[in-house]
Amino acid sequence: MVNKEKRKIGLHLRLTDTLSELLEKAVRLQTPIMQCFLITQSGQRYAEFSEEEIKKCHELRKNIDALYLHASYWVNLAGCQRNGWRNFQKELELGKQLGFSHIIIHPGSATGCENKEQGIDYLARALNKTLKTETDIKIVLENTAHARKTVGGNLHDFKQLLELIDQPDKIGFCLDTAHAHSYGYDVITEKGQDIFLNQVVSSIGKERINLLHINETQEKCGSYIDKHADFGKGAIGNEALKRFMNHPVCKDVPVILEIPLMENEQKEHEVLKEITGWNE
Repeated sequence: MVNKEKRKIGLHLRLTDTLSELLEKAVRLQTPIMQCFLITQSGQRYAEFSEEEIKKCHELRKNIDALYLHASYWVNLAGCQRNGWRNFQKELELGKQLGFSHIIIHPGSATGCENKEQGIDYLARALNKTLKTETDIKIVLENTAHARKTVGGNLHDFKQLLELIDQPDKIGFCLDTAHAHSYGYDVITEKGQDIFLNQVVSSIGKERINLLHINETQEKCGSYIDKHADFGKGAIGNEALKRFMNHPVCKDVPVILEIPLMENEQKEHEVLKEITGWNE
């Protein structure tokens, strides 16, 4: 009997100085996959990447199975104005130079547009332009917690978007449990999870689910507030999150945990070990 490849469960880590230091931390934590921004924790600037730094990152990268780059919130490809296109291109190129396998983006808000549908059209145009030449890094869109003109809270937005994408097979999706809950989907009850994930399959297709963000939140269902909480201290609950993670639609999909700031690395390691133990 052939052994199935072990499911990858890892952490989002905060960049405070250099990426190489962050990768060293990932190695210490023994996280098989990792996600991060390329902007520092303060959110004011990009980290610096000298030739020496890039070389060091590539050496450390060999110890990690997959690197997920989370695009900065300066990127808003659904916006008609100030949509962060240049930031997106910069982060895409840096991601490829540094060996990231995926770039995760929030679809954005239709700022300056007449309606959300126009924002979806702008997003599709930006993605189509990128996908014409992009082959080295996978673009992954994440569901969001917000409503009104924000794209990606309602799963139907993704169905509309895919109809406008020239190469839909090159697009992946990330499901965030905290975002889904805050938007108003029931991801707590067994029936609610079935309904939500059936909608996911009908909107984007099971094969396009590339990543799970198994996250907790203390916010109410339908609050539209994007704020994560510690496991065991939120509104969703560990039992529901474990069931979601092991649902037939989600089983074997890689998992990234976006946990609130911990007091030390040992705490982060303990959380990673606990959630990895949920895998069935």
